[in-house]
Amino acid sequence: MRIQEHKELLGGDKYEQLKLDLEFSESKIMTYSREEIKYLIANKRYKMGSPVLSDSEYDALRLELKKAGSSVALHDSPTCRVDTGVCKMDMRTDKGKTRLLYLPGFAGGLIFFCETSFWTLHLDPLLSIVLGVVPVYFLGKFFTENIFAQKPLVATSPCPSCSALLTVYFGDLLSVQTDGILKGNPQPPSPQLDLVCGSCKAKLIADRDEMVIATLPKF
Repeated sequence: MRIQEHKELLGGDKYEQLKLDLEFSESKIMTYSREEIKYLIANKRYKMGSPVLSDSEYDALRLELKKAGSSVALHDSPTCRVDTGVCKMDMRTDKGKTRLLYLPGFAGGLIFFCETSFWTLHLDPLLSIVLGVVPVYFLGKFFTENIFAQKPLVATSPCPSCSALLTVYFGDLLSVQTDGILKGNPQPPSPQLDLVCGSCKAKLIADRDEMVIATLPKF
């Protein structure tokens, strides 16, 4: 759907004054990205009966914001369907725990670089750290995503059945699942995981592509 042209509502001086007032009032809108503001405007215009995005464009934008962990695109409560009894809840990327998966590769690579540069080039360890940050970053990222933890992602979400907080790990550590070491059935990491809530024992499905966790159909 084509976005209609809009008239200028505020002049330059009034706009700057409004921006300054919002900054002093600690309005959250000043911290939103361009895509977040676009999403909020799309929701507002849809409720007004004049949508500015097609359904596919809106879904793609919301999914992009969800994967980025944006709070504007995440629902705080589950949505349930009456016909199937399925309840869904948005998952949030746990950036802290996900970064921890990259720590072994970065730390090991940095130590190796410092030791190698010290014994071969006799460089000061502090200088080695400064020089090695960029190459170690890319080597550590490659090591983590291809050897240590393939396609790593840690997400959290309240259980859509009982609201207990769940932590979901996507990926594969040391190719255990890919090589079939434990179950003898080699398969790559799946974007969907079957889970059981530790609190209410409800059977759940976590979907990495859609960033949602859902209960199984009841009907």
